[in-house]
Amino acid sequence: MHKRSVVAAFACLVLAVSAACCAEVTIKDDLGREVKINSPSERVVFMMENALKTYYAVGDPEKIVALKDDKWMRKLLEDIFPVIDPDFEKKLTVSMTGGRVDLESLAKANPDLVVLWATTPDDVNIKAIEETLGVPVFAIFVRSIDDVLHQVDTMGVISDRMERAAEVKRIMHDYMNITTNVTGSIPESERPKVYWMWTDVLGTAGVNSGINDLIELAGGVNVMKFAENETAMTMEHPVVNLETLIKLNPDVIYMWYNENLDPKDIMTGEDFKGWRDIKAVKNGRVYEIRNPYLFDAFSPRMPLALLHVAMDLHPDRFKDVDMDKIIDDFHVDMWGVHYPSMEKA
Repeated sequence: MHKRSVVAAFACLVLAVSAACCAEVTIKDDLGREVKINSPSERVVFMMENALKTYYAVGDPEKIVALKDDKWMRKLLEDIFPVIDPDFEKKLTVSMTGGRVDLESLAKANPDLVVLWATTPDDVNIKAIEETLGVPVFAIFVRSIDDVLHQVDTMGVISDRMERAAEVKRIMHDYMNITTNVTGSIPESERPKVYWMWTDVLGTAGVNSGINDLIELAGGVNVMKFAENETAMTMEHPVVNLETLIKLNPDVIYMWYNENLDPKDIMTGEDFKGWRDIKAVKNGRVYEIRNPYLFDAFSPRMPLALLHVAMDLHPDRFKDVDMDKIIDDFHVDMWGVHYPSMEKA
């Protein structure tokens, strides 16, 4: 991980807040755009749930006025948000159609800041919100584990709670160490080659991605490191063909949660006959993130996702780990809520 860059960015955030005396500050978003915001921001709209998790670990729930009208993850398993924030289900919702934010529903929230996912400064939603409504937009774009940690600093500035942000990062590092204290000493020869499978099946994680960092910290090697196409290898989300995947021959296939496929489909399904000679399939080493909301690698729960993956890659090294206890302890430390009982600690 690039610790110097994270420290430097954190210092810039602190200087910006100090110079402005907790009023209007200028902060760089994940796309490098300079955005003027109030610190603390009083009426924040979150259009993405992983950043929302980070804010709830750091900031004041009362300052969140609206959320994206998207509860796909929450339908899988009830989560802690209503416990942290009694008004969670009463928040206004902002709809999207065809990837476009509905400006009318957003305007009803009267926000002073919108947080959303974007991959380019020219994103149509950034332009529409800033130019039409005159509301600043902070763009989130996670490309590394460093970005996940830096997001905590960002929420510290937005909420004017830098001390709590520092504490949240300490908690994350402490729980990451549960994994890395074991995987850090695993020799290269014992690290499986991993193909990460997004929901588009032949879409995977390039070497310049947060998932690549996750695989490495979990004691694996991203099989895309061995791809011959350098452009595809370095893209965040390259798409390969089956011939390439067979040639790469990963030891492990790790699926992001897929509502339509399970590991057994990959190993025995009629639609995947062409995969039978891949080492991961022959050896029954196809795994899936079983709950994408609980094991969200692009949120403060990243240490849990890391441990989840590491336990599948190296089951013998983690056979004594009580995952349920770690999940509960983590939620108490991070949000003051027991999991999965949803009781306040």
